[in-house]
Amino acid sequence: MVAVAAILGGAFEPGPRLVVGGLLAIVLAVVAGAWRGRLAPEEWALAAFIAWGVVAATIAGGAPLAAREVLTTWVVAWILWAAARRTGADISRLALAILVGAGLLLALGVGLEVMGMRMLRVGGMLENPNLTASLLVVTVPALLFTSAGRAPRWRLLVALCLVTGVVLTGSRAGLLALLGAGAMVLPRGRRRAVGLGLGVLGAGAVLIWRFLSQPDVLAWYRPAIWTAVLKLWAANPIVGVGPGGLVDAAGPVRLLHADHVGQHQFLIAYAESSPLALLVQTGAVGFVIAVLAAMLWVGRARCQGVLSSKPFSASLVAMVVMILFHDLLSSDVVLWWWALILGLLESAAGENPSSDVQTSGKGARAAMAYAAVFVVLWGMVAPAWARWLWRTGEPDVRLLERVTRAEPWYDAPLAWRTRALLLAEPWTWDIAAEALARSRRAVRVHPGAARRWADLAHVNARVVTDLGPWPDSVEGARNAFARACELEPHLPWQWLEWARFERALGHPDTASVLARRAVVEEPNTVRAWLFLARIELDSGRVEEARRALDRARAAAALRRRPGLNAYERELLGAPSWQFRELEEALE
Repeated sequence: MVAVAAILGGAFEPGPRLVVGGLLAIVLAVVAGAWRGRLAPEEWALAAFIAWGVVAATIAGGAPLAAREVLTTWVVAWILWAAARRTGADISRLALAILVGAGLLLALGVGLEVMGMRMLRVGGMLENPNLTASLLVVTVPALLFTSAGRAPRWRLLVALCLVTGVVLTGSRAGLLALLGAGAMVLPRGRRRAVGLGLGVLGAGAVLIWRFLSQPDVLAWYRPAIWTAVLKLWAANPIVGVGPGGLVDAAGPVRLLHADHVGQHQFLIAYAESSPLALLVQTGAVGFVIAVLAAMLWVGRARCQGVLSSKPFSASLVAMVVMILFHDLLSSDVVLWWWALILGLLESAAGENPSSDVQTSGKGARAAMAYAAVFVVLWGMVAPAWARWLWRTGEPDVRLLERVTRAEPWYDAPLAWRTRALLLAEPWTWDIAAEALARSRRAVRVHPGAARRWADLAHVNARVVTDLGPWPDSVEGARNAFARACELEPHLPWQWLEWARFERALGHPDTASVLARRAVVEEPNTVRAWLFLARIELDSGRVEEARRALDRARAAAALRRRPGLNAYERELLGAPSWQFRELEEALE
């Protein structure tokens, strides 16, 4: 099932993910039902880490649905690893052969994409080429076990195909991981020196060509990302931001692009390092528990002689290299693939935690099976089912209610309905009541999303402007605007909307302060400069209004720049009638 998930593109889309999740629930139920032996100390330690992840997600509470999905990924990886460690040598060989076969298909997919697109880094069947490289690079050492007794030329041919797939993804970490794995596999002496020397030369040539043909700005911003992630962790040192909460929590640490039209257009979606992601999402407590689990596991592997196995040590080195430069904590197919590789190679090397413990009872195995099915259905299948329903159907209220029943923590339908109601004309009390109910529910199910608080603020603001300045609506709008700006302080839109709201209430000085905060965050926000010009003109400060209008013209002139992205076009966009109206007023 893990191989099928990888071949289907990592099962990121709702449809394939729904199918894979349903079948995976059945498979894990069978695995848990046939479980033999109790958990080893390192397995208990990893279970404790996952339990702490639940606590961290509950305390952080910013992105409940994302946390649930990430925790489900961890639980499934834990089950797969624990089960794979308890297989026999023959089953391990067969399972590794299946993963190698799936890896060959992935490598073929990468090659076909490169040929068709005539470029590297096109995805490699998965949504990110680094994920493809993460799968392929740990599969190469497994050939040393699966191909035992076969002709060396077949092993070399398969290895060459997998290595070519890694190279064609253009992953720098993948190339480095290949070198690390090669250092562990190649025999000592001249052959290792020659092999590593040729590998370094080849990797260097590929990297130089890639940087010249396809410059990647992320490579230069990775230190800035790491610094920002550490700052984010420093603000939440014990618990962290919760599993899956990095995207929502990263608003205050958007990266500065001083040489672009938009300064804060880059939002950190990944920590670009799994240890840093572990630290920022689960806090110091989770990080310490994970380190303890790793130490227990390494100690047992050393005692059992597993570390002396070349396939195991090479795969482990490749994994370490990949996690140092990529955040893979939420990449389910990668974690599952790695869990199987490690567990199967441990079993092949002689490790079997169930060999010296008692067999679990039927009641315990049944409970484990039910728990595994529930976790997968609740944490993976239900969200995928809701997303599939919403994306394949025609959005309407009936579909919204159906999707909400399927997954109450899915906020996209609520946001759609709220924004549709905000566009309604005329604005009535019935529409306002529904809009308030939908937007408040969206905030409850996804409290860490600035855009949901902004929707709630806009609904309350429209109640005030269209139906009257009711105190609850005025206070509700201000609180929601404040929360949205707190979650995303570097974006100018909510500062500007808040300023417009205060101006409508007759507070021009407050509106001016808020609008100036918008242009401090993004100096090329055309609509904010036009708003400031209007505020200054209404206050009788003609020269200040003229200067603000000139600044708006200068920013709008940047629209002639080629290659603007959507964020920059939004910054530079403004209705032409606003310019004409101000110009006529200043004549």
